[in-house]
Amino acid sequence: MKLQEVYKQARLSETEIDVTESYVEDDHDGCFMETNAYEKLYEYFCNSGEMPYGVAKARTGDPDVWILEYLEELV
Repeated sequence: MKLQEVYKQARLSETEIDVTESYVEDDHDGCFMETNAYEKLYEYFCNSGEMPYGVAKARTGDPDVWILEYLEELV
C-alpha cells in the first residue's frame, strides 16, 4: 500500500498529514500519541488488522512507534 492511500483510508486532513510526516521525520520526543492523526491512524491500523494485537494493546510494542515505523517504510 502507498503512503497516500493510508492517509486517505485513515481520513487524515492535509494538516494531519503534515503533522504525521513531521513525526515520521523526527519523533519529537514521543508526542505523536497526543495528535488527532495518531488517533485516526491507530483506529485504521487496528480495524484493518495490520497492527499486531500485542502492539495495539501495548504489550509487545508501542503503537505510536509501530505506526511511525510502518509509515517510514512506505516513504
